[in-house]
Amino acid sequence: MPGKLKLALIGAGGIGARWLEAIAQVPLARLTLAVDTDLNRARAAAARFPGCQALADWRAAVRAPDLQAVLIATPHNLLSPITMGALCAGKHVLAEKPGAVRPLDIRRAVRLAERRKLVYMVGFNHRFHPGFILARRLWQAGRIGEIQFIRARYGFGGRPGMEKEWRLDPAVSGGGELIDQGIHMIDMVRSFLGDCREVAGFAEALYWPSPADDNAFVLMKNQSGRIGSIHVSWSNWDPIHQFEIYGTKGYIKVEGLGRKYGGTEAVVVGLKQRDPRLAPRERRYVCNPDANLSLSRELKEFMSAVRQGRAPVPNGADAYQALTIVKKIYGRR
Repeated sequence: MPGKLKLALIGAGGIGARWLEAIAQVPLARLTLAVDTDLNRARAAAARFPGCQALADWRAAVRAPDLQAVLIATPHNLLSPITMGALCAGKHVLAEKPGAVRPLDIRRAVRLAERRKLVYMVGFNHRFHPGFILARRLWQAGRIGEIQFIRARYGFGGRPGMEKEWRLDPAVSGGGELIDQGIHMIDMVRSFLGDCREVAGFAEALYWPSPADDNAFVLMKNQSGRIGSIHVSWSNWDPIHQFEIYGTKGYIKVEGLGRKYGGTEAVVVGLKQRDPRLAPRERRYVCNPDANLSLSRELKEFMSAVRQGRAPVPNGADAYQALTIVKKIYGRR
């Protein structure tokens, strides 16, 4: 597929605004349509890209004859209908996580994309953060031996009036903190441990006056007995992002995620000594904390999959497994 990939961005506010920055960083991506129910917002987005048009109706956008792919950055309840509409119109799809509010809808999109020979990707951008890329490289090189367990914490203290946002309306979001930030950590644990069939946990409303969960605690176990533990929170007053991988020889920690999560992103590698009473030998790697870098790398992977006619990484099956775990936890409520 020669030339630039012609894209439509559906949803220009919130994460969509960050996607505009990411698209501008990818020379082979050409934004031809900016779509938002707020037409003024769509126009402002379109004005940043030569030849880009603004629309308020996503249905009209996906029917555009010269459009090749659609990037969907809407509230969760709209992800699936727009995905299916775009696939039916013959467009490749990159949808923001979680991809849908029901695993069944993810499965339907996967099957439709396969039948139509289209690329369908759900955007778990943590996989493309420099810290996680380095952590994976170090793990694959055998620096810490075989994984024993993973411990992940991710959260912040919310913001004034957060209980009125769509993320805390289960009818729109499909849940709360677990399906929002929690699914990122679930996907990352799966990316290191593989499929985890044994799952337990709690999703609770502990602080914000809302029916949605603002704290979630998850345990995941793979077939080899390796375990991942996750705590995500919207009442963690000191923002935190920490992902720790403990192996038989040492550990790898991804600390920070730029922005409010300390403003930095780093990877710490600790190698245990023969005498476990001695402190591990540590080395710290400082990474680029630009949050938009992960989105531009994600877009490049999507575009590469389109051009090569292959499945992206991560793919729809990954999204299905991650959302299935989320729903298992919600099923305990």
